[in-house]
Amino acid sequence: MDENGRRSEPRAPTAVMHDAVVTSALESAQAAEALGMARERIILSCKMSGVQDLISVYRDLARRGDYALHLGLTEAGMGSKGIVASTAALSVLLQEGIGDTIRVSLTPEPGGPRSQEVVVAQEILQTMGLRAFTPLVTACPGCGRTTSTVFQELAQKIQGHIRTNMPHWRGRYPGVENMSVAVMGCVVNGPGESKHANIGISLPGTGEQPAAPVYIDGERAMTLKGERIAEEFQAIVENYIERTYGG
Repeated sequence: MDENGRRSEPRAPTAVMHDAVVTSALESAQAAEALGMARERIILSCKMSGVQDLISVYRDLARRGDYALHLGLTEAGMGSKGIVASTAALSVLLQEGIGDTIRVSLTPEPGGPRSQEVVVAQEILQTMGLRAFTPLVTACPGCGRTTSTVFQELAQKIQGHIRTNMPHWRGRYPGVENMSVAVMGCVVNGPGESKHANIGISLPGTGEQPAAPVYIDGERAMTLKGERIAEEFQAIVENYIERTYGG
């Protein structure tokens, strides 16, 4: 910073800090190699808590060296703020092919589990199409065409059921992590989204008949009615998994 301050046209302090971080990381890695550590056993991680700082530093690291890079926005924060910040920073870099491992750093809610960090990291990778960890549930946000919270409750129940059972399913049903499920709230988008999923259900919206058509692999397979639509649809999902991935 002192040298930069004496220049006729000083660089921005942030740029000097970025350069210092990158130089420190590369010099440390080179020192480790000089002491006998193999290059392929070195992973560089630069602690940054700002989204633009992280992107800038890792772009520079990727340009100036070929070491493996560990991405992670440290001190990202709590709740949606931490999730959004981590997703924004990591997604930009991953889309550019930068990064070999990732970590999401969230402040947990009081008494909350640390496992949310892992779930968010998995969802970032899966949403970007880089890895698959668990079947994804597509659900509409709700609007004036939806008359109840049934579709929200069903989407939450199905997503929770899938996550709870994935440790068991992963070993028993190879490939199940690539399955997609759609839970939609009315006829406007329901059939279309359901047809594009492996299994989809279109629940009745405003003014619609109290019936829920179910689509399996793009074809309308059945229609559910009554008070046990959620339980019946969950059973359909489980039967599909057994039939498709059970081998």
